[in-house]
Amino acid sequence: MIERVSAALVKAGFPHDPHTLAFDTREDRSAVRVSAERMAWLPSNERGRASLLKERRILRLLERYCRFPAPRVLYEDDTGWDLRTLVQGPVQPAGLSERLAGDPAFAHSFGADLGRMLAEQHTRIPPAELAGWLPTIPNWPRPQDLPHLAEVVDDPRLLARIDQALRQRAESRRALQDPVLAHADLGLHNMVVDPVSYRVLGLFDYEGAVFGDRHQDFAYLVFHSAEEPMLEGALSTYEPATGIRIDRDRVRLLNAIAAIGFLAFRWGHPPAEAWCGRTLAQDLAWTGAALERVGL
Repeated sequence: MIERVSAALVKAGFPHDPHTLAFDTREDRSAVRVSAERMAWLPSNERGRASLLKERRILRLLERYCRFPAPRVLYEDDTGWDLRTLVQGPVQPAGLSERLAGDPAFAHSFGADLGRMLAEQHTRIPPAELAGWLPTIPNWPRPQDLPHLAEVVDDPRLLARIDQALRQRAESRRALQDPVLAHADLGLHNMVVDPVSYRVLGLFDYEGAVFGDRHQDFAYLVFHSAEEPMLEGALSTYEPATGIRIDRDRVRLLNAIAAIGFLAFRWGHPPAEAWCGRTLAQDLAWTGAALERVGL
């Protein structure tokens, strides 16, 4: 594999040290760290090929219309692989989550930076560039996981509350009239921050992006505190820049839907296993708190 990737890079005109190539194999594609500034992506199957093609198209739109840092496509090969620049900086550095949860002023500033980026992403790309090819429904929760919720949760009342939340989400989706380019998985794991100030620098991983609900991009900014400083910080810059009022209850509902997705994704894993970073007890706590926030 290393020899094949190295030869492809050389053929494409990108000299490198093959001994430094670092592989990260995913379900449908592989990431190859070529240098501190560059990453190659290789499809493993047709799904991976289609996913990379979709993401390249999004990244080119971001480069054309938006100013905030995101990966840039340097090279696209006919066989389906590509080479991209990386947004420079750490991802999820130690202490960031704790500081966001414990320092409301910092969380507000962090959110304000995100709000400015999202205002660009949601307003500068013409809908005609997105309609007809970009999915309209987020890939989370995964539809194949939801039928297994009753095998993960032994609580009929909680399952009924979850079902009600899913129905509300379906109704809000039908009423959507102003779709935008939504990242749809905008958590700390997809943000690059400054190594000193911890302020957000750029965004990446548009694999699951949709032409859909702008509220989706605020769903992970809820920390279930009364003030919600990160969310309010984002809206303090986003709403004046766009002239659009964000429905806080809709954001909270989508946060609950995300929690339900992770709970369903636990199927087949022991309760004590920190699957996706949380135990079953922690996933239940997040889901219960999120549902309570939306009155369910």
